Amino acid sequence: MGPQPPAGPQPEPGGANTKVLAAVAAVVAVVLVASCIWMFTGDDGGNGGGGQAKDSSAVPGGRTAEQLFTLEQPNTHVKESKGADGAWATKKIYAKSTINAVEGYRMSGKRAWRIPLGGPVCAASPHMTDEHLTAVGFEKSGHGCNSVAVFDVDTGEKLWEKPVPFGDTIFGGGDLNLTVAQDTVALSWIGGFAAYPIEGGDPLWKSKETGETCEHTRYGGGARLLVVLECGSTLTVNQLDPKTGHSTWDVKLPRGVEDGRSVRVVDTDPIVLVVGTGGEVESEVMTIDDKGSVAATFSLGKRYEPGCGIGNMGSESCFNVVATDETVFVSTKEHDGKGDFAETNEVMGFGFHSGEPKWKSSSGDDRTVYPIGIEGDKAIAYVTPTLRKGGQVVSVSAKDGKQRGLLRLPDKSAEQQGNFRVPTMSTSAPALYEGGRLFLQRSLLYGKEESQKDAAPMAMGFGTGR
Repeated sequence: MGPQPPAGPQPEPGGANTKVLAAVAAVVAVVLVASCIWMFTGDDGGNGGGGQAKDSSAVPGGRTAEQLFTLEQPNTHVKESKGADGAWATKKIYAKSTINAVEGYRMSGKRAWRIPLGGPVCAASPHMTDEHLTAVGFEKSGHGCNSVAVFDVDTGEKLWEKPVPFGDTIFGGGDLNLTVAQDTVALSWIGGFAAYPIEGGDPLWKSKETGETCEHTRYGGGARLLVVLECGSTLTVNQLDPKTGHSTWDVKLPRGVEDGRSVRVVDTDPIVLVVGTGGEVESEVMTIDDKGSVAATFSLGKRYEPGCGIGNMGSESCFNVVATDETVFVSTKEHDGKGDFAETNEVMGFGFHSGEPKWKSSSGDDRTVYPIGIEGDKAIAYVTPTLRKGGQVVSVSAKDGKQRGLLRLPDKSAEQQGNFRVPTMSTSAPALYEGGRLFLQRSLLYGKEESQKDAAPMAMGFGTGR
């Protein structure tokens, strides 16, 4: 049998499956078993309750996008691959970490600014303030992830740079976790933590020089500031006041979570976590309401693909789980489609407050679909290209999973589009949708002596105007 669905009732969307089951009941047991496998692997011929296409043609609707730019990987003296976490987009600027720097580009692909750093970017907040300020951590002078810089995405102005205040911690820092929540930059490392006002100045709050009883293992930023707090064997998720660091509520994590690094913060508004229990890296999704009570928990099992970074690296590094107040959208893993060598998958909708499956929405044969963001009450999803047809951006209804085309990427660059790995293994998002534009990006850049450099651009941007 194929991977099993999460516990609880498993309603399939639409009325088609009722008819299928009625027909199956009339045939021999062998066909019944085959049909069950077909249902649980999620291959429903492209219907999926969303009325999607049955072949590799695109979802109906959507504007034809032009290729705004292609950013080639930088010419560099660095011989080996380097991490380049972090990408941000505003109305006029696409900004991307590159080798030992952060660069901003206009929608024509012309570079608008460059901020040199003393080493590779090793941590990056996915969030910006309302004024488009954000923060990165970088490795200065080859001494680990030891420095933080804040900059303006629109102008490229570096507001400030500070060393991470490791102090006399036993471990000397390491595993830097950094985020922006409202107007606060929060960072933690093994043995300590600190928070700074985004405009600069003295710390708003920080750990004691001699160490803390409780470790701030993970942060999640954006609309709220969440912390995964590890106090001995007790693990909680706490909401913090970004200005004071004081906790306003806490929630105990499920049994079987071995340490705080087994938790990733998907979103803080609404609050969604991916947690790993029993030695698993990611085993279930947990939702929390605004008052700090667990709303629902449901299993990921072997069927779902949350798009988390490799291992348990990255606090906010699960990119294919998104949520509204009522629905959590999760992609399934790839599985065989109808054609020879065809791969496909679905987006599943779960109740935010119930954890029960609501509907299934297919990508169509020979394509895969991954939710990458939220716009209003709908999910935004990226549909991967085929060998000859460009990818797509679609919206997915929270009510019934119905897809509507938003952007149709050009066919002529389908092969290049396919060079970007979605889902990713990195701690930085592989796809970013902002202001009606899609950006595909890499967070591992090749050194000058590596042969694959010419085959994979650093980033590509698509839209209907510059």
